[in-house]
Amino acid sequence: MIDILYIVLPIYLAIALGFTLVKTKAFSDSDMRIIGRFVINVAFPALIFQAMATRPLSEVLNADYMLPYALSGLAVMAISYVTFGALGWETKIRAAGVMGSSCPNNGFVGYAFFLLAMPDLAPVILALNLVVENLLIVPLCMMLMRSAETERGGGLRRIGRIFLSVLKTPLIIALLTGTLVNFLNIPVPGPAKQFISILAAAASALGLVVIGAALASLPPGTSFVRAGQVVSAKILLSPAIAFAITYGLTAAGVIALSPNLFAAVILSAAMPTFGIFVVFTQRLNLEGFASLVLFGSTLGAFVTLSALLTWLT
Repeated sequence: MIDILYIVLPIYLAIALGFTLVKTKAFSDSDMRIIGRFVINVAFPALIFQAMATRPLSEVLNADYMLPYALSGLAVMAISYVTFGALGWETKIRAAGVMGSSCPNNGFVGYAFFLLAMPDLAPVILALNLVVENLLIVPLCMMLMRSAETERGGGLRRIGRIFLSVLKTPLIIALLTGTLVNFLNIPVPGPAKQFISILAAAASALGLVVIGAALASLPPGTSFVRAGQVVSAKILLSPAIAFAITYGLTAAGVIALSPNLFAAVILSAAMPTFGIFVVFTQRLNLEGFASLVLFGSTLGAFVTLSALLTWLT
């Protein structure tokens, strides 16, 4: 149990540091937003490029890992959509609930977690997760969110706009560029490799501090019961579905994963809701609801991640 705390506790101490820095006004909200933009637009793309360009393609495009992870995300989306609809949720909050249930924070929290739990595999796991999340789960959730608005334009046009906007993000550009460099066997010069490593090293700590700052700055919300249901779906249902699908596919001989990668699928699904959830809900005027989901899932994941790591390792 002490070993588990050594892995989980530093992550939440870094989050608490970000929370404290904002609450004590050592850093302003705008300061933290600048740091957050650096992490998401510079540090994480450098990390992703490094993982994709320097690892064997069989590692960073591992279909045996991506298949159960993708199916798990789609299953959670479907179950959440049906369940929240059956509970009588309005279209907008239903769409937001699906996103909050199925989009994990594998960029900030997940990477830091695996960097401590599985340091050799952490960059690969991050790359695999981001491929599935950014090219499948997040775009589908965005489409669902946009469909809840009174936005003009046909379905195909909307899908095209969403995918185009995703492809233009620095993370995806880094992912695709790194894959191309690897595929064409283009050598990365030593100074460039060192420069990228320096930028990538900033991703973990700064990312966690930014999450804490975001939690300190969230607006209050009132949908406690509904937010609690989304939190439960994110940190309880998601890993349960991931385990069932991964175990089933493994038992059927469809996939073959090492024990560490098997555990990584479940742990990745168990991560709290991603930090930019509040940003996505602004168009629907649901920031208060989203703030409760983000806060609750981040705190609750301390317990669930600790329990899962104890069970799986």
